[in-house]
Amino acid sequence: MEKIGIFYGSNTGKTAAIAEEIEFNLRKENYETINVADGIDTMPEFKNLILLTPTYGVGEVQEDWANVMPEFEKIDFTGKRIAIVGLGNQFAFGESFVGGMRVLYDVITKNGGEVIGFTSNVGYKYEETNSVIGDQFVGLALDENNQDDETPDRVMAWVEILKKNFY
Repeated sequence: MEKIGIFYGSNTGKTAAIAEEIEFNLRKENYETINVADGIDTMPEFKNLILLTPTYGVGEVQEDWANVMPEFEKIDFTGKRIAIVGLGNQFAFGESFVGGMRVLYDVITKNGGEVIGFTSNVGYKYEETNSVIGDQFVGLALDENNQDDETPDRVMAWVEILKKNFY
């Protein structure tokens, strides 16, 4: 498998902790983890990407992602496989649960990328979200406020799927 670029934005540390959980499950693979606050200029170098964002406001990406969005929107994702992780609170913000994930998804698909790692929406109790297509999230949806006990198993199963589908 080719090297994986893991890019995340985090205010409270929860998303950074999920990046570490992903690293743990990729322990024998070649990867590099980058906080988007430090820039995304190396992103085009990777054919395999994992992008993580918590959701803020009404379905918006985290502020460091928002700061790099003009640059992100210019990246040609053709020939790349990208997996997305969205964090949110399905009860407190059930009307836009993990909406930040959809912001990334829309840019990636518009710019020619292949999004992998869709997951079932079964087991969640959100009101609505634009991050579901059919009956699947456009990536891995995590609720560290209400379902953190399910995170390790969700991440482990998801990473195993990614390993089979990355270049």
